[in-house]
Amino acid sequence: MLGSEIRRIVGRRGSFWSAVFVGFATVVIVIIVRLTQSGDAGGTELLDAADPMSIPATLMAVLVGALAGSYDTSQGTMRYLVMTGVPRRRLYGTRVLGTAIATILCCVPAVVLMIAGAYVLRHDSFSDPSLSAVVGAVWAYCANPLVFGLVSVAVGSLLHSNGAAIGVSLGFSLGGAILTGLIGSYVSETLASYLLPAATDIAAQLDSTANISVAAAFAAIVAWLIAFLGAGLMRVLRDEY
Repeated sequence: MLGSEIRRIVGRRGSFWSAVFVGFATVVIVIIVRLTQSGDAGGTELLDAADPMSIPATLMAVLVGALAGSYDTSQGTMRYLVMTGVPRRRLYGTRVLGTAIATILCCVPAVVLMIAGAYVLRHDSFSDPSLSAVVGAVWAYCANPLVFGLVSVAVGSLLHSNGAAIGVSLGFSLGGAILTGLIGSYVSETLASYLLPAATDIAAQLDSTANISVAAAFAAIVAWLIAFLGAGLMRVLRDEY
């Protein structure tokens, strides 16, 4: 069942393969720019750019997740899935897990290119990537796409419409970052750090110098995901298909 869900998400070529292409192209562009400049093009300096390089991948993961959440209902196939007798919780859980795996798959080509570039491209011996640096860069790149992809599954499950799900999910991911900045500037930096965009960045970078601890950032992410995914589940459980 999980394998079938992943194949269905991957089979939506317009969203999935666009996400793969955009993420990969972003890393290519960054590498080209770094090659034209002086200093290290690869090494740990390239790995340090993993988090900002993941921004386009995050936006594309939002599209993948929103479609995964809304597609069956908008196309009228959810009723047939329910009629198979599979519990709705299992259907929803499979959709969520399938989206998480598909999101990671979207990131793989870009991550592989980034790691290869870190080792192969021009850099001095002091910038040789260590295993811990590589693992940290992989996590930094994948964290935001994974988190916001899951949020988008929940939004898609709530709204049922492909267009509305994509629009609201993109609005949340972009508007959330703006709102976080405003709260940090005018209300409280600590409070802003508990909002999902800031907490995810802290967790992605394992930033021990932030206003909240890394553990608190992870706890905030879990709380936000429980809230969003829980709301999506309630909609799936209560709807008449």
